[in-house]
Amino acid sequence: MTRLYTYIIPVDSGLAPNPFWDWCTLAVCTPNHQGSAVKPGEWIAGFSTKETGYQFIYAMKVDERIHMNDYFNDPRFQSKKPDIAGNWKQRCGDNFYSQLSSGEWVEHPNPFHESMRDIDTKIPYVFVGHKFWYLGRKRVDTPHEFLPMIGGRGARVNHPQELVDKFKAWVQMSFKPGITAIPLDAEYGSGCINKDALGKKSCD
Repeated sequence: MTRLYTYIIPVDSGLAPNPFWDWCTLAVCTPNHQGSAVKPGEWIAGFSTKETGYQFIYAMKVDERIHMNDYFNDPRFQSKKPDIAGNWKQRCGDNFYSQLSSGEWVEHPNPFHESMRDIDTKIPYVFVGHKFWYLGRKRVDTPHEFLPMIGGRGARVNHPQELVDKFKAWVQMSFKPGITAIPLDAEYGSGCINKDALGKKSCD
């Protein structure tokens, strides 16, 4: 049995999820805040709001659940530290919390989560996946049979296994792994993308 966690993404700015630099990471969003106990091999999938039709945005197969301070110091994820003076993709980094020896959390400069340190670090774990499907602004309508898995508050996980298996098969057969398009809300949300990046056809 492989569980699937589903949740709503109200703003897809490139922060959560952050699909860049060869890894899809989820550090400061609903599944993190509520302490979802996602295990390696299980999936997380994000969808748009009810008002926009619960469109499919991304799915990831989780490889690791990493403590936020370890994530900050891990050599694999240094590119995910936000560079405020960098290009739009560099500004979208989600790796901006570290912990002092006293246990106190430090929030490093970022364009997203000012004054959210206590919420983001209450349950300080990051979900990391090397295999993922991120559609961004090319999000698609979710097949009707999967809609019962979507909606409500928080991350949902108690889905029928048969439906989970069908959903995973649909994702893997329908989409190419990796990044399909840049985030839908990048130009407008949280300063993640600047005007010079408009019109780009890829995330490079």
